[in-house]
Amino acid sequence: MNLMTQRIEISYKTVIFVIACFLALYLLYIIRDIIFLVMVSFIFSAGLRPAVERMEKLKIPRTVSIVIIYLFIISLIALIISFIIPPLVSQTIKLAKQLAYLLDSFSPYVDISPQQITDKLTPLTGDIFRATWGVFSNIFNIFTLLVFTFYLLLERRHMRLFLKNFLGEKIKNRIVKVILEMENKLGAWARGQLTLALIIGSFSFVGLKFLQIEPVLPLAILAGILEMVPMIGPIISAIPAVLVASGTSWWLALSVIIFYFLVQQLENHLIVPLVMRRAVGVPPLISLLAFLIGAKIAGVIGIILSIPVFLCLQVLVQEFIFEKEKETENVVKDASY
Repeated sequence: MNLMTQRIEISYKTVIFVIACFLALYLLYIIRDIIFLVMVSFIFSAGLRPAVERMEKLKIPRTVSIVIIYLFIISLIALIISFIIPPLVSQTIKLAKQLAYLLDSFSPYVDISPQQITDKLTPLTGDIFRATWGVFSNIFNIFTLLVFTFYLLLERRHMRLFLKNFLGEKIKNRIVKVILEMENKLGAWARGQLTLALIIGSFSFVGLKFLQIEPVLPLAILAGILEMVPMIGPIISAIPAVLVASGTSWWLALSVIIFYFLVQQLENHLIVPLVMRRAVGVPPLISLLAFLIGAKIAGVIGIILSIPVFLCLQVLVQEFIFEKEKETENVVKDASY
Protein backbone atom coordinates (compact mmCIF):
# COMPACT_ATOMS: atom_id res chain seq x y z
CA MET A 1 0.00 0.00 0.00
CA ASN A 2 1.34 3.37 -1.01
CA LEU A 3 0.82 6.05 1.53
CA MET A 4 0.33 9.42 -0.10
CA THR A 5 1.44 12.31 1.97
CA GLN A 6 0.09 15.76 1.32
CA ARG A 7 2.10 18.72 2.42
CA ILE A 8 0.11 21.65 3.74
CA GLU A 9 1.73 25.01 3.28
CA ILE A 10 0.71 28.00 5.35
CA SER A 11 1.88 31.33 4.06
CA TYR A 12 3.28 33.97 6.36
CA LYS A 13 0.36 36.23 5.41
CA THR A 14 -2.10 33.71 6.85
CA VAL A 15 -0.11 33.48 10.08
CA ILE A 16 0.03 37.27 10.38
CA PHE A 17 -3.70 37.52 9.68
CA VAL A 18 -4.57 34.95 12.39
CA ILE A 19 -2.29 36.64 14.91
CA ALA A 20 -3.78 40.03 14.05
CA CYS A 21 -7.31 38.65 14.60
CA PHE A 22 -6.40 37.27 18.02
CA LEU A 23 -4.70 40.54 18.97
CA ALA A 24 -7.76 42.48 17.83
CA LEU A 25 -10.06 40.27 19.92
CA TYR A 26 -7.76 40.63 22.91
CA LEU A 27 -7.72 44.40 22.46
CA LEU A 28 -11.52 44.47 22.30
CA TYR A 29 -11.62 42.45 25.53
CA ILE A 30 -9.26 44.89 27.25
CA ILE A 31 -11.23 47.98 26.18
CA ARG A 32 -14.66 46.39 26.69
CA ASP A 33 -15.58 49.02 29.31
CA ILE A 34 -14.79 51.80 26.85
CA ILE A 35 -16.84 50.04 24.16
CA PHE A 36 -19.73 49.82 26.62
CA LEU A 37 -19.51 53.56 27.34
CA VAL A 38 -19.38 54.43 23.65
CA MET A 39 -22.33 52.13 22.89
CA VAL A 40 -24.45 53.60 25.68
CA SER A 41 -23.46 57.12 24.56
CA PHE A 42 -24.55 56.27 21.02
CA ILE A 43 -27.92 55.01 22.31
CA PHE A 44 -28.37 58.14 24.44
CA SER A 45 -27.48 60.44 21.55
CA ALA A 46 -29.88 58.58 19.25
CA GLY A 47 -32.67 58.96 21.81
CA LEU A 48 -31.97 62.66 22.50
CA ARG A 49 -31.37 63.73 18.90
CA PRO A 50 -35.05 64.49 18.03
CA ALA A 51 -35.40 66.74 21.11
CA VAL A 52 -32.19 68.61 20.23
CA GLU A 53 -33.29 69.09 16.63
CA ARG A 54 -36.73 70.36 17.71
CA MET A 55 -35.11 72.93 20.00
CA GLU A 56 -32.81 73.95 17.14
CA LYS A 57 -35.86 74.66 15.01
CA LEU A 58 -36.96 77.08 17.73
CA LYS A 59 -33.74 79.05 17.06
CA ILE A 60 -32.02 77.72 20.20
CA PRO A 61 -28.32 77.02 19.59
CA ARG A 62 -27.41 73.33 19.52
CA THR A 63 -24.97 73.62 22.42
CA VAL A 64 -27.56 75.40 24.59
CA SER A 65 -30.19 72.82 23.63
CA ILE A 66 -27.97 69.94 24.75
CA VAL A 67 -27.13 71.69 28.04
CA ILE A 68 -30.83 72.33 28.77
CA ILE A 69 -31.68 68.68 28.12
CA TYR A 70 -28.78 67.57 30.32
CA LEU A 71 -29.94 69.79 33.18
CA PHE A 72 -33.49 68.44 32.86
CA ILE A 73 -32.32 64.79 32.92
CA ILE A 74 -29.96 65.35 35.87
CA SER A 75 -32.72 67.13 37.82
CA LEU A 76 -35.14 64.30 37.06
CA ILE A 77 -32.63 61.66 38.24
CA ALA A 78 -31.94 63.62 41.43
CA LEU A 79 -35.70 63.90 42.07
CA ILE A 80 -36.17 60.16 41.58
CA ILE A 81 -33.30 59.34 43.95
CA SER A 82 -34.59 61.72 46.60
CA PHE A 83 -38.25 60.71 46.60
CA ILE A 84 -38.49 57.19 45.17
CA ILE A 85 -35.42 55.21 46.25
CA PRO A 86 -35.98 55.37 50.07
CA PRO A 87 -39.65 54.25 49.98
CA LEU A 88 -38.82 51.73 47.25
CA VAL A 89 -36.23 50.01 49.46
CA SER A 90 -38.49 49.93 52.53
CA GLN A 91 -41.49 48.70 50.52
CA THR A 92 -39.37 46.05 48.81
CA ILE A 93 -38.35 44.67 52.20
CA LYS A 94 -42.00 44.70 53.26
CA LEU A 95 -43.01 42.90 50.06
CA ALA A 96 -40.31 40.25 50.57
CA LYS A 97 -41.56 39.61 54.12
CA GLN A 98 -45.15 39.23 52.91
CA LEU A 99 -44.09 36.80 50.19
CA ALA A 100 -42.07 34.81 52.73
CA TYR A 101 -45.11 34.49 55.03
CA LEU A 102 -47.30 33.46 52.10
CA LEU A 103 -44.83 30.88 50.80
CA ASP A 104 -44.44 29.52 54.32
CA SER A 105 -48.21 29.11 54.69
CA PHE A 106 -48.72 27.69 51.20
CA SER A 107 -45.92 25.14 51.39
CA PRO A 108 -44.71 23.99 54.81
CA TYR A 109 -42.04 21.93 53.06
CA VAL A 110 -40.26 25.04 51.80
CA ASP A 111 -37.71 26.18 54.35
CA ILE A 112 -38.23 29.96 53.98
CA SER A 113 -38.90 32.13 56.99
CA PRO A 114 -39.58 35.89 57.16
CA GLN A 115 -36.60 36.33 59.46
CA GLN A 116 -34.33 34.72 56.88
CA ILE A 117 -35.62 37.12 54.24
CA THR A 118 -35.07 40.09 56.55
CA ASP A 119 -31.54 38.91 57.40
CA LYS A 120 -30.74 38.58 53.70
CA LEU A 121 -32.30 41.88 52.67
CA THR A 122 -30.81 44.04 55.41
CA PRO A 123 -27.26 43.88 54.02
CA LEU A 124 -28.70 43.87 50.49
CA THR A 125 -30.38 47.21 51.19
CA GLY A 126 -27.07 48.65 52.23
CA ASP A 127 -25.50 47.19 49.10
CA ILE A 128 -28.18 48.86 46.97
CA PHE A 129 -27.43 52.23 48.53
CA ARG A 130 -23.69 51.67 48.20
CA ALA A 131 -24.07 50.56 44.59
CA THR A 132 -26.26 53.56 43.79
CA TRP A 133 -23.81 55.89 45.47
CA GLY A 134 -20.93 54.15 43.72
CA VAL A 135 -22.53 54.68 40.33
CA PHE A 136 -23.08 58.38 40.92
CA SER A 137 -19.78 58.89 42.70
CA ASN A 138 -17.82 57.35 39.83
CA ILE A 139 -17.35 60.78 38.36
CA PHE A 140 -14.97 59.71 35.64
CA ASN A 141 -17.32 57.19 33.98
CA ILE A 142 -20.35 59.46 34.28
CA PHE A 143 -18.39 62.43 32.98
CA THR A 144 -17.02 60.35 30.09
CA LEU A 145 -20.52 59.15 29.19
CA LEU A 146 -21.86 62.71 29.22
CA VAL A 147 -18.93 64.01 27.16
CA PHE A 148 -19.26 61.24 24.55
CA THR A 149 -22.99 61.85 24.23
CA PHE A 150 -22.48 65.62 24.11
CA TYR A 151 -19.97 65.43 21.27
CA LEU A 152 -21.96 62.83 19.36
CA LEU A 153 -24.89 65.25 19.41
CA LEU A 154 -22.81 68.37 18.80
CA GLU A 155 -20.49 67.10 16.07
CA ARG A 156 -23.08 65.07 14.22
CA ARG A 157 -23.41 67.80 11.59
CA HIS A 158 -19.71 67.45 10.72
CA MET A 159 -19.86 63.67 10.41
CA ARG A 160 -20.29 63.70 6.64
CA LEU A 161 -17.29 65.96 6.05
CA PHE A 162 -15.08 63.90 8.37
CA LEU A 163 -16.03 60.61 6.72
CA LYS A 164 -15.56 62.11 3.26
CA ASN A 165 -12.04 63.27 4.08
CA PHE A 166 -11.18 60.04 5.86
CA LEU A 167 -12.83 57.40 3.64
CA GLY A 168 -13.76 59.08 0.39
CA GLU A 169 -17.07 60.11 -1.17
CA LYS A 170 -18.37 56.67 -2.18
CA ILE A 171 -17.71 54.87 1.10
CA LYS A 172 -18.83 57.96 3.04
CA ASN A 173 -22.35 57.80 1.60
CA ARG A 174 -22.75 54.17 2.59
CA ILE A 175 -21.34 54.66 6.11
CA VAL A 176 -23.58 57.70 6.68
CA LYS A 177 -26.58 55.67 5.52
CA VAL A 178 -25.74 52.88 8.00
CA ILE A 179 -25.15 55.29 10.90
CA LEU A 180 -28.40 57.16 10.24
CA GLU A 181 -30.33 53.89 10.08
CA MET A 182 -28.76 52.72 13.35
CA GLU A 183 -29.59 56.05 14.99
CA ASN A 184 -33.19 55.87 13.85
CA LYS A 185 -33.67 52.29 15.03
CA LEU A 186 -31.89 52.74 18.39
CA GLY A 187 -33.56 56.06 19.12
CA ALA A 188 -37.03 54.80 18.27
CA TRP A 189 -36.50 51.61 20.28
CA ALA A 190 -35.16 53.46 23.36
CA ARG A 191 -37.94 56.06 23.35
CA GLY A 192 -40.60 53.44 22.72
CA GLN A 193 -39.42 51.12 25.50
CA LEU A 194 -39.12 53.97 28.00
CA THR A 195 -42.61 55.21 27.14
CA LEU A 196 -44.09 51.72 27.43
CA ALA A 197 -42.38 51.15 30.79
CA LEU A 198 -43.70 54.46 32.17
CA ILE A 199 -47.25 53.81 30.92
CA ILE A 200 -47.47 50.22 32.17
CA GLY A 201 -45.81 51.13 35.48
CA SER A 202 -48.24 54.03 36.00
CA PHE A 203 -51.27 51.89 35.08
CA SER A 204 -50.10 49.19 37.47
CA PHE A 205 -49.54 51.70 40.28
CA VAL A 206 -53.02 53.25 39.90
CA GLY A 207 -54.78 49.90 39.51
CA LEU A 208 -53.06 48.18 42.44
CA LYS A 209 -53.58 51.27 44.60
CA PHE A 210 -57.30 51.17 43.74
CA LEU A 211 -57.41 47.48 44.68
CA GLN A 212 -55.57 48.38 47.93
CA ILE A 213 -52.63 46.08 47.25
CA GLU A 214 -49.65 47.03 49.40
CA PRO A 215 -46.79 47.62 48.93
CA VAL A 216 -47.61 49.02 45.50
CA LEU A 217 -44.41 50.86 44.46
CA PRO A 218 -42.07 47.87 43.89
CA LEU A 219 -44.87 45.95 42.14
CA ALA A 220 -45.52 48.85 39.75
CA ILE A 221 -41.82 49.39 39.02
CA LEU A 222 -41.39 45.64 38.46
CA ALA A 223 -44.26 45.72 35.94
CA GLY A 224 -42.65 48.63 34.10
CA ILE A 225 -39.19 47.06 33.97
CA LEU A 226 -40.42 43.61 32.89
CA GLU A 227 -42.36 45.27 30.09
CA MET A 228 -39.10 44.98 28.13
CA VAL A 229 -39.22 41.18 28.35
CA PRO A 230 -41.76 39.89 25.79
CA MET A 231 -44.39 37.26 26.57
CA ILE A 232 -43.13 36.13 29.98
CA GLY A 233 -42.40 39.59 31.43
CA PRO A 234 -46.02 40.56 32.22
CA ILE A 235 -46.71 37.11 33.66
CA ILE A 236 -43.69 37.27 35.98
CA SER A 237 -44.63 40.78 37.14
CA ALA A 238 -48.17 39.63 37.97
CA ILE A 239 -47.13 36.71 40.18
CA PRO A 240 -45.98 38.72 43.28
CA ALA A 241 -49.10 40.93 43.14
CA VAL A 242 -51.38 37.88 42.95
CA LEU A 243 -49.56 36.21 45.85
CA VAL A 244 -49.86 39.35 48.02
CA ALA A 245 -53.56 39.66 47.17
CA SER A 246 -54.17 35.98 47.96
CA GLY A 247 -52.98 36.66 51.51
CA THR A 248 -56.09 38.85 51.93
CA SER A 249 -58.70 36.90 49.98
CA TRP A 250 -59.00 34.77 46.89
CA TRP A 251 -61.52 37.24 45.46
CA LEU A 252 -58.90 39.98 45.65
CA ALA A 253 -56.37 37.68 44.01
CA LEU A 254 -58.87 37.02 41.20
CA SER A 255 -59.41 40.77 40.84
CA VAL A 256 -55.66 41.30 40.47
CA ILE A 257 -55.48 38.57 37.82
CA ILE A 258 -58.33 40.23 35.90
CA PHE A 259 -56.64 43.63 36.24
CA TYR A 260 -53.32 42.38 34.84
CA PHE A 261 -55.18 40.59 32.04
CA LEU A 262 -57.00 43.81 31.11
CA VAL A 263 -53.76 45.80 31.20
CA GLN A 264 -52.13 43.21 28.94
CA GLN A 265 -55.02 43.37 26.45
CA LEU A 266 -54.97 47.17 26.53
CA GLU A 267 -51.23 47.09 25.95
CA ASN A 268 -51.38 44.66 23.04
CA HIS A 269 -54.27 46.30 21.19
CA LEU A 270 -53.91 50.01 21.99
CA ILE A 271 -50.76 51.12 23.84
CA VAL A 272 -48.14 49.22 21.84
CA PRO A 273 -49.62 50.09 18.40
CA LEU A 274 -49.77 53.78 19.36
CA VAL A 275 -46.38 54.02 21.06
CA MET A 276 -44.37 51.73 18.79
CA ARG A 277 -45.90 52.67 15.43
CA ARG A 278 -42.77 54.65 14.57
CA ALA A 279 -40.43 52.44 16.55
CA VAL A 280 -38.66 49.32 15.46
CA GLY A 281 -40.34 46.05 16.29
CA VAL A 282 -38.18 43.14 17.43
CA PRO A 283 -39.91 39.73 17.31
CA PRO A 284 -40.55 38.35 20.82
CA LEU A 285 -38.54 35.17 20.23
CA ILE A 286 -35.57 37.20 18.97
CA SER A 287 -35.81 39.47 22.01
CA LEU A 288 -35.74 36.50 24.41
CA LEU A 289 -32.79 34.93 22.61
CA ALA A 290 -30.94 38.27 22.63
CA PHE A 291 -31.55 38.70 26.38
CA LEU A 292 -30.32 35.17 27.12
CA ILE A 293 -27.23 35.49 24.92
CA GLY A 294 -26.42 38.92 26.36
CA ALA A 295 -26.78 37.64 29.92
CA LYS A 296 -24.53 34.66 29.16
CA ILE A 297 -21.81 36.79 27.57
CA ALA A 298 -21.72 39.90 29.76
CA GLY A 299 -24.28 39.57 32.57
CA VAL A 300 -26.34 42.68 33.31
CA ILE A 301 -24.40 44.76 30.78
CA GLY A 302 -25.13 42.13 28.15
CA ILE A 303 -28.84 42.24 28.93
CA ILE A 304 -28.87 46.04 28.64
CA LEU A 305 -27.05 46.05 25.29
CA SER A 306 -28.56 42.88 23.80
CA ILE A 307 -31.36 44.51 21.79
CA PRO A 308 -29.28 47.56 20.70
CA VAL A 309 -26.52 45.25 19.47
CA PHE A 310 -29.07 43.13 17.62
CA LEU A 311 -30.53 46.23 15.94
CA CYS A 312 -27.06 47.39 14.86
CA LEU A 313 -26.24 43.94 13.48
CA GLN A 314 -29.58 43.91 11.68
CA VAL A 315 -28.74 47.20 9.94
CA LEU A 316 -25.27 45.94 8.96
CA VAL A 317 -26.64 42.66 7.58
CA GLN A 318 -29.34 44.45 5.60
CA GLU A 319 -26.88 46.96 4.16
CA PHE A 320 -23.82 44.84 3.43
CA ILE A 321 -25.37 41.43 2.65
CA PHE A 322 -28.94 41.90 1.41
CA GLU A 323 -28.10 45.06 -0.55
CA LYS A 324 -25.13 43.30 -2.12
CA GLU A 325 -27.37 40.41 -3.16
CA LYS A 326 -29.81 42.90 -4.72
CA GLU A 327 -26.96 44.58 -6.60
CA THR A 328 -25.80 41.18 -7.89
CA GLU A 329 -29.32 40.29 -9.01
CA ASN A 330 -29.62 43.63 -10.83
CA VAL A 331 -26.28 43.03 -12.60
CA VAL A 332 -27.45 39.57 -13.69
CA LYS A 333 -30.76 41.00 -14.98
CA ASP A 334 -28.96 43.74 -16.89
CA ALA A 335 -26.58 41.21 -18.41
CA SER A 336 -29.46 39.02 -19.58
CA TYR A 337 -30.82 41.77 -21.85
